[in-house]
Amino acid sequence: MKLLILTDMFPSEEEPVSGVFVYELSKAVSYNNQVVVIHPRLWNPLSMKSCKEKQKYPLHIHGMEIYRPKLFILPKGDRLFFRAFAFLIAALPLLGKLRKTFPFDLIHAHMAGPAGFAAVFLGMVFGKPVIITAHGSDIHTFPKYFFLKRLVVFTLKRAAGIVTVSQSLKESISKMADFPGKISVIRNGVNHKEFFPIDTIAARERLGLPANRKIILFIGSLIPVKGVDVLLHAFVYLNEKNIHLLLVGKGPAEPELRVLTKKLHIESQVDFIGAKNHDEIPLWLNACDIFCLPSRHEGFPTVIVEAFACGRPVIATRVDGVPEAITNDTVGILVEPNNSEALASALNKALAKEWDYQAIAEYGKRFSWEVIAREYDDVFKDMVHKKGAEY
Repeated sequence: MKLLILTDMFPSEEEPVSGVFVYELSKAVSYNNQVVVIHPRLWNPLSMKSCKEKQKYPLHIHGMEIYRPKLFILPKGDRLFFRAFAFLIAALPLLGKLRKTFPFDLIHAHMAGPAGFAAVFLGMVFGKPVIITAHGSDIHTFPKYFFLKRLVVFTLKRAAGIVTVSQSLKESISKMADFPGKISVIRNGVNHKEFFPIDTIAARERLGLPANRKIILFIGSLIPVKGVDVLLHAFVYLNEKNIHLLLVGKGPAEPELRVLTKKLHIESQVDFIGAKNHDEIPLWLNACDIFCLPSRHEGFPTVIVEAFACGRPVIATRVDGVPEAITNDTVGILVEPNNSEALASALNKALAKEWDYQAIAEYGKRFSWEVIAREYDDVFKDMVHKKGAEY
C-alpha cells in the first residue's frame, strides 16, 4: 500500500531525538509499503531561527520520503489549537501536488492533534481513510483544556480507526466518547539490532563513566510530567552512597531541577548529561545498573522496552500503560507516582538485588518493531478494504 504519515514528532536536524518511536514504526512499515512522511517545520517569520535547516526535501531515508512544509506559528502565545489548523494549511497544497505522483491509499496520523486534526480533514478532501495513533499526552493532557478536548473528540470521531499504545489509553479514550469497534491496541516496540546487552564495563569506558560506582539512569524530557523532581528527592534516601544519578535529556524544567539538587546537597552525585542522539542511548542503558522512570503520566514508554532489550531492570511508576510493560518483579518494580519515599524504597531494593540481565533481555524480545509493523499492516488493510466496500 501507499501510506501517507502525518506527524509533528520526527527526528530532524533541529530535534534529532524527537519522535524516534514514530520514525522506527514508519521505517518498520516501509518494508512492506510505500511510505511518505509529512513532518512540518515550525515557521515564525519574525524569528531568525525558524526553518534554518540546510537539508533539501524530500529526504530519502530507509525507503521513506520525508517532506517538511513550513508550518506558521504565532510569534507569541503559540497554541496547539491554532497549530492544528496551521498543520492543515501547511499540508494541503503539498498533498495536492504529491497525489499526482503518490496516490496514497491511507493517511496515518500520530497524535489526535495537531496532526490527527489535519489528517481527518485531508481524508475528507481526498476521500481516503484516516487512522490515528494516540500516544498519551493527546489523551491525558489535551482534554484538560476546553477547546483542545473538543478538538480531540471531533478528530477521533471522524477517524476511520484509532490505535492506542496501551490498554489504559484505550480505556481513557472510551470514557471521552463512544467509539464502537474503532480502537485497536498496538504497543510501541524496540529495534533489537540496536538495543541489546553489551558488557557494562565496556559501555562505561566508552562513555567515560566510573567502573566502581552504582549508576541510576533516567532518560527523557526534563518536564514536570516526567517526575524527575520526585526522583531527586528519593535519591537523598538511598542506602548506597557510592552511587551516581545520570539524567539524559533536556527540557524547560532543567534550571529548577539543578536548583533542587543544590538544595538537597546532591549536586556532586547528579549529572545533567543533556540530550543524546538515539543511536547513543543503547550505550547509556548498558552502562547503568538501574533505569528509573518516575513519570506522573505516560502512554506506553518506548524507553522502558529499550531498557529491557539491554537487559536492564526498570523502576517506574504505576501509571497508565507502564504496568503493561512491567508485568512481573523479575524485570522491574512499580511504585505509586509522586511518592519519593516509596520510590527510594524501590530503588534501595533494586540496588541490593541480583538481577538476571539475560532473562530481562529475553523478556524484552516480545516488543519488536517487526511484529508491531505486521499488526499495523492488518489494521491498514482492514481500513482500506472497508473504504473500498463503500463504493
